[in-house]
Formats: sequence, C-alpha cells, structure tokens
Amino acid sequence: MPTKILYCMVMLFLCLSQAAAGVDTPVRLRINTSHGLGNARGAVLDAGLKLDSEVLVTPSSRGNSPYLTPDQLIDDGKRVGATILSSSFSGWQTFYDSAFYSKLTMNGMVHVYAYVPSRPQPENAPPPAAFVTVNKIGGMTGNGIEFGVPAGYMRGKGQGTTPSEATAQLAGLMACLKYQHPDWNWFDVKAALRATASNYQTGYNSHTYGYGTIDYFSANALGNATTLPLFPPATVLLKHQNGILYFSVNSFLQSRRVADALFKFSLPPPPGTKELTLSEITALGGQLIVSGDFTATGNTARYRVITEETAYFIWFTKDAGGTYSRIEPYSVLGPVHLIPPTLAGPRIIR
Repeated sequence: MPTKILYCMVMLFLCLSQAAAGVDTPVRLRINTSHGLGNARGAVLDAGLKLDSEVLVTPSSRGNSPYLTPDQLIDDGKRVGATILSSSFSGWQTFYDSAFYSKLTMNGMVHVYAYVPSRPQPENAPPPAAFVTVNKIGGMTGNGIEFGVPAGYMRGKGQGTTPSEATAQLAGLMACLKYQHPDWNWFDVKAALRATASNYQTGYNSHTYGYGTIDYFSANALGNATTLPLFPPATVLLKHQNGILYFSVNSFLQSRRVADALFKFSLPPPPGTKELTLSEITALGGQLIVSGDFTATGNTARYRVITEETAYFIWFTKDAGGTYSRIEPYSVLGPVHLIPPTLAGPRIIR
C-alpha cells in the first residue's frame, strides 16, 4: 500500500476516533430554574470556551420557579446528564453537605449554592465538601462559607453584583475548569480554587469569605491533580452518647487522597499553613486514633471513650506518601468533656 494512502487512512481513523470520543464531551451544568442562567453562560464565554459544544448550561425550568430542593435538583441533573448543579437561592444550611454528600459523590456531582443562610450557621462549621458555598464580596460571610467573588469579576458577560449572580458565575467557571482539566474530579477543581484564592496563604477565615476571593486564571494554570494541596474532610461532631463520640465525616475526595485520619489532642494545636507529617502531628501532641476510608461506612465514624478527660479532635486527609493536610481553624473540634459509660453489674448483698 502506498505510503500516502496509508497516511490518509491513519489520519481518517484518528479523526473518526476523536469525533466518536467527543460526542458527549461538554461539561453539563444544570441551573436551578433560570435564576442566574445568563451569568453562568456568560462566565463560560468569558473563560474563552464554547457554549453547548464545550460547556452546556441548561435551566431546570423557564423562569424563576419552581425551585428545586437539593434532592430534587440531583434527580433533575441525573436525568439530563449534568455533573455540576447551581442554586442561586437563599436558605443555605450546613447539614445539606452531610445529608446529600453520598448522593452527590456517587453520581460524580458537585452543587454550588449561594451563601445566604436564613439564620446563623453553627459555630466553626467547615466549608462543605460536596457543595460549594459562595457569596459576592461585600455580602454576607460566616461559618461554612467557602469562596467570595467580587462584584463585576472578569468584567465580562458573567459579571454581576448580587449573590445570585456570583453563585451562577462561579458555577460556570468551575464547569470551565473541569472541561480544561478532564483528569480532575470536582474535589480537584475545588482544591485548585482554594489553593489560589486570596486567603489560602494565611488560612481559612470565615470573616473574609473562607478561602477568600477566587482567582480563576491561577487555578486554571495548575497542572497535575496529584500536586494540588491536601484539604481536610468537612467534619461535624454529632453527639456524645453512652460513652461513644459520633462524627459526620465528609471526605475531601481529591485525587491525591487515600484516607482520612483522626487524632486526639489534650490541648488545641494552632492552625498552620503547611502540610504535616505524622511525627510533626505527634510533636504537637496528637495521638492517632484511627485511619481509613469512611466513605464505605456512610461517612460516619465513632470514638469509644475509655477514660474521663477533656480532649480536642482533628480529622486530616492523608496521601499515599504519608503526608497529612494542614490544620485549618475549622478542623479543631472541641473542647469535648469525655465521660465513659458507667460500669454496671450485680449488687453484692452482705
């Protein structure tokens, strides 16, 4: 067969293969109703991507109703093949992350939600793992917020001046990051945004929009997911009952993570800005309690109290090399007064 004909056949095969692989290449973003739809679509254009062929942004309904609850929006997103959801509505509640974590992660989804809670959120609430909480800079901030977006960010079609517009714009930009980094999962996208936001170098601060102002371009410039910083799980102390301490552990499932680990401290260690080794955590007074993958146990973990004491607990993310995530202010849970169950047995009658 002549070389020229063989070359043409190979090139045709490659073109057909690429075309077949690209049938469903768009990252699909589902907007809750049409609220913020224009900002999400505008953000895609501002990032230099093509609507529909690269990022497909669709509303769950025309107009601003009916609003879908997180559970309903997940089902709606599944129906159309969306992997990123966005709700530009008030009413954020911290427990959403635990309540819908498994359903979102099992479907490979992330949900961007406006940080406009109807009441103050629990003290020291962590930023969510499976959700993304965001508000415009100048709007409400507080416990559990993850990012801030300046009014007029990028000065293009996606810019806005309200919490709703900032939420939809961030969702659009996250969809663009996912398209341009197909090997990243949604936790990697979040890690890239956290690592390049304005507060990362000094640490999470709920008073200034959590990890701070996003920097889309710096996040997009990052490369291999295995080099992104580690972030701890979003953990909430649930209760202390009958000598058992219960935790809700929403693992931060970035590509670099292999396990979560619980350490106990007698005194609260200071938050830090660097990742830690086991020896460094031990030097801070940490005692390793358990390490493993708690996604297999419904994202709950238990600690059985042995002796009466006052303690602090910190959950870390761990990578394959034995490096642990840094201590964020929201990571420190406590003080907790631990009381073991009362020993009971037959009475001795004299």
